[in-house]
Parts: sequence; structure tokens; C-alpha cells
Amino acid sequence: MSLAQMNEVRRNTGASPAVGIFWGLTAALAWTGYNVGSRLGRMDGLTPMDMSMLRFGIAALLLVPVVLSRRKAYALGWGRLLSLTILAGPPFGLLINTAFGLAPLSHAVVLTAGATMMSANALAWRLDGRRSPVLRLLGMMVLIAGLLFIASAQHAPTPQSSDRVWLGDLCFLAAGSLWGTFTYLLGRWKVDPVIGIGQVSILSAFAFLPFFLASHHDRAVSLDVWLAQAFFQGILGGCLAPVAIAKAVSRIGAGEAALFPALVPSGALLLAIPLLNEWPSYSESLGIMICTLGLLTAFDLTRFLRNAQ
Repeated sequence: MSLAQMNEVRRNTGASPAVGIFWGLTAALAWTGYNVGSRLGRMDGLTPMDMSMLRFGIAALLLVPVVLSRRKAYALGWGRLLSLTILAGPPFGLLINTAFGLAPLSHAVVLTAGATMMSANALAWRLDGRRSPVLRLLGMMVLIAGLLFIASAQHAPTPQSSDRVWLGDLCFLAAGSLWGTFTYLLGRWKVDPVIGIGQVSILSAFAFLPFFLASHHDRAVSLDVWLAQAFFQGILGGCLAPVAIAKAVSRIGAGEAALFPALVPSGALLLAIPLLNEWPSYSESLGIMICTLGLLTAFDLTRFLRNAQ
């Protein structure tokens, strides 16, 4: 097959950097709504267990028909499935939803994104021997400087949690590290995006269900809140974002796909102003700008545009 024919096949199958960028942008947009919606859910009285059950339960319901229809064509294997479920399932859901009740939204969108990017690229370097480009290393250095500014703003979303912002930050960092490892393994194991995320969601929903039923008590939470969080948690956070990032990984690689959370901080903070009436402090604003600059430098969009030509 000639080079021209191979390029034509790539275009016809969608296996190009442009397609990967599209899916990465889709994931970033979904994460933007998910982050703001999660803060809103905690403010409306839902617990981390409630939101995690919605995240995995709704995603499982949406994806189970696809998983069942293709179960013979694609098998992830129990060892790998359990590993991915530990990384992106119950521990991740509880960590990030707990953190949303302890630390501000600005901490969530930056710390989680930064930890995701650094963990995925560190694993690619350590296990696969793939050296990061100079611009990506420079972007990570700028990112660390921005995180220091973010960490200096220790105000909390509620007076009751004013002394536990640091704990929320640690939860965000841990959740981001889990997701970065999950992203790396998606690429290393060449996981089918829809089937892999569907299987993880189904297993996570079954794992959560007994604890949810045991801990759930009648609370004054309206049906509108539950429906809104079914959208934010189940559709955006549980289904669209992970499937989209898995598709991005399959096209452009885990290290590159892990950089797309760079686009989340600015969008989430802007969306939080009308929805949550949350305005970032001066140091948070400066930290957000520095982190965004660092992440976009590491992203090196011009390289993707050149490769797509």
C-alpha cells in the first residue's frame, strides 16, 4: 500500500490528530459542566455517595445496551477491568465529590487537571520510556508555580469547612492522579472507549448500590436537584467525558489526551459566576491564569495542527 493510500485510509477511518482533538475538546466541555454541577449538587444538600451513585448508575444504564451487544467482540478481562474500576470508579467518585464540599471550585479545576496531566505523562516516561517534549516540561514547571498561588488562597466554600480546605485539595490531587493513571492505562491497553467505560460504570454502580441504599435517608432534596445532578453526574461526568477522553487517547495517545483538562479551569470558573455566584480571589485568579498558561504551553496546540495537515 502506497503512502498516499495509507493517508487516505487514515482520513476515512478518522484516525487523525484532528479527530483526537475534537474528542479531547468534547471531554473538556463535559468536564466544565460536571465540575460546576458537582459544586452545585453539594451546595443543594446531596452527599458524595448520592452524587457518585448518580454518576455511575446513570452511565451504566446508558451504556449497558452497547456493552451487552458487543460483549463477544471485545473483552477487557477481569484483571484489567478491576484495575480500571479501582482507578476511575468508587475511590475516584468519593474523593472528588467529598472534595467539592471542602474546597472551592477554582481548586478543583486546577488541582485535578494538573495532577491528571503530570501523572499520565510521568507514567508514560517511566514505564514506556517516552520523553516529554521541551514545551511540555516547561508547561509543567509553569503549572507548579500556578498551583502555589492556588494553594495560598485558603478560603472555603462554607464556614463549617474553613479549616479543611487543605483536605479538599489533597482529595482533588489524589483524584487527579487516579484519573491520570486511568488515562494512561486506557492507551497502554488499547481499551475500546465505549465498552471499557461502560464496563467500569456497570461494575462501579453495583459496588456503590449497597452502600448507597444503606446510607440513604430521606432528606429535603427536591426532585429538580436529583434530575439536574443526573445530567451533570451521569451524562456529563459519568458517560460523555470519560468516553470522549478515551476516544482521544485512542487517536493521539494518553500523554497528549491528559492535557485537555487545561481547558477546563477558565470555562468552569466563568460558568460558576452565574450558576454559583462564586468569584475567584485575586491570588486564585492569578494562579488560574498561570496554570492555564502552563497547561496550554504543555499542550502545544501548534504541533497538533501541524500534524493534522
